[in-house]
Amino acid sequence: MRVTAVRQWIAEFGYYNAIYVRIETDEGVEGVAEVAMRRRTRTVSAIVEELGEYLVGKDPTRIEQHFERMYRDSFLGGTLLTIGISAIDVALWDLNARALGVPVHRLLGGKFRDAVPVYTHARATETPEQFAAEIADRLAMGFTAIKTTLPGFYTKVSSVHHETPAAIPARQTETELLPNWFWPLLTEYFEAAREVAGPDVHLMLDCHGRLNVANSIRLCEVLEPYSLTFVEEPVPPERPEWLAEVTRRSSIPIAAGERWAGPYAAAPFLEQRALSVAQPDVIFCGGITAAKRIAALAEANAVSIAFHNPFGPLASAATWQLGATLPNLLISESMLTPEQMVFWERYTEDPPVVRNGEWVVSDAPGLGPKLRIEEIVKHPFRPEYDAGGTR
Repeated sequence: MRVTAVRQWIAEFGYYNAIYVRIETDEGVEGVAEVAMRRRTRTVSAIVEELGEYLVGKDPTRIEQHFERMYRDSFLGGTLLTIGISAIDVALWDLNARALGVPVHRLLGGKFRDAVPVYTHARATETPEQFAAEIADRLAMGFTAIKTTLPGFYTKVSSVHHETPAAIPARQTETELLPNWFWPLLTEYFEAAREVAGPDVHLMLDCHGRLNVANSIRLCEVLEPYSLTFVEEPVPPERPEWLAEVTRRSSIPIAAGERWAGPYAAAPFLEQRALSVAQPDVIFCGGITAAKRIAALAEANAVSIAFHNPFGPLASAATWQLGATLPNLLISESMLTPEQMVFWERYTEDPPVVRNGEWVVSDAPGLGPKLRIEEIVKHPFRPEYDAGGTR
C-alpha cells in the first residue's frame, strides 16, 4: 500500500476555521483528520501541504517513522510545525485502523476504560447571576464537570458590589496592573457557580496565561474555598519554573500543556514537577503519536492527563480514542456547546456522542466519524476575529 494523495479542505467553524485532511492510498483505504489554529489557518494549511508532499509514495503503515522524519527533518519546530504533523499523524492512525477494520484504540493497546469523562464550557458572563444560569444550563445537558474563563478578561462585568460595568483590556499582559475590583468579583462568580452546582460538580478555571506568578498565587488563595478541580495555565507557558512556583504554593491542582510542541517541550515541566495535571492537545502537539509519548512521561511522574480539546468531531474522536487507553487519564475537554454542535453534525457522519458527561468508547473502525466533503466545501474559509473584534 502506498499514499497517492494528501488532500485538505478549510471550513468555517464558528469563531475559527477547521482544516480537514484526507490521506488516500492506491488500495482505496483512506484516513482523515481535523486540525485548527485560530488566526493561523492559512499558515497551517501550507505546512500540511508540504508535509503531504513528503508522504506521497510512502508506506502509510510506518507511522512512527513518518512522525520522526517530519519532526526532525524540519529543523525549526514549535506548534506551527507540530500541528501540521498532527494532521498527517492522526489521519495515518485513522487509515491504518480502517484498513484493519478496528477502532484506533485497538492499535494503541486497547481499552483501559469503557467511557472517557469529559467536561464542557460555560462563559464567564456579564454578572455572577448570568454565570450561575450558564452553569445550570450545562448541568441540564448532563455534564458534571464545567470550565470557565477569568471574569472581566473577555467581556464587561458587574455585580451588586461593583455596579459599573468594566473589563480588563483584551491585550493586557501579565505584568500590568490588575484593577482592585477583579478580586471580589472573582469570589462572587465562584460563589454563584458553587451554589447552583452543589458540592459534587467539578469546576475548573482557565486563565490563558494572563497572570504573573504573584497574582496566580493570590488567585488560588482566593478560590481555595470553592474546591476547584484545577486552575489552568495561570502564567504564560514559556517558563516551567514560573508554573512550578505557583504549583508549590497552591492547594488547588495546577494544569498546563496545551501549547506543548511534542514530548521534548513537555519534559521540563514534568521533570520539574511544575504541574499536577498535564494538558497536551492531540492536534497541537504532533498527533496521537506525540500525545501518547507525553502521556507516558506524565505517568512516570505521577501526573494526570486532562486533554486540551476545544475543537470539532474528528479532533475529539482522536483525543478520546487515545484517552480510552490511558491509565492516567483524568478527564478531557470538549466544546459541546449548542453553538458548536451544529458544525459537528454538518461536517461529519456519526460524530462522537457524549451523554451524562461521558463518551462511551466506540468500536467503529478508525476514529469513527466520516467526513461529509459535500457539506465542507459549502462553508469555506472565513476571516477570523480576535477578542477586540478586529481582523
